[in-house]
Amino acid sequence: MAQTRAFFPSRVDSWLVAIGPLAALTATTAVAGITGPLVLNSGATPPVLALVAVILACALVLPLWVALDTNYTFTAEELLVRSGPFRWRIALGDVCEVSPSRSWISSPALSLDRLCIRYGAGRSVLVSPREKQRFIDTLLQRCPSVLVTGF
Repeated sequence: MAQTRAFFPSRVDSWLVAIGPLAALTATTAVAGITGPLVLNSGATPPVLALVAVILACALVLPLWVALDTNYTFTAEELLVRSGPFRWRIALGDVCEVSPSRSWISSPALSLDRLCIRYGAGRSVLVSPREKQRFIDTLLQRCPSVLVTGF
């Protein structure tokens, strides 16, 4: 008898995680209108400095949260995809195809070694389970009608 839950952490490409904080810092300085190095005593008013501090904190926390909390869980009836504060609930009965992908599209996947899962009416999600073959085997075990292509 199959387990009721199967948990898969995301594969993580170190370079992809490294660019998160860099992108966050770049975005923060652009929003704050800073063209040179960030200097706290630059004559900006306290509300502006507070806004920059909040934006910077959020911009650094979000990539860290996503990097530490991206995973995929099969339940008896659903595939639960979690990436930081973002969640997807995909009914296993709606899954129709799984195929490999190297797409750069933003997704709950921390590696470019991805799987594209097509489900519902033309919907899809990209995932990057660390144990890709076990993930596919678990999916096939729970959804025998799923079309597996491109492998």
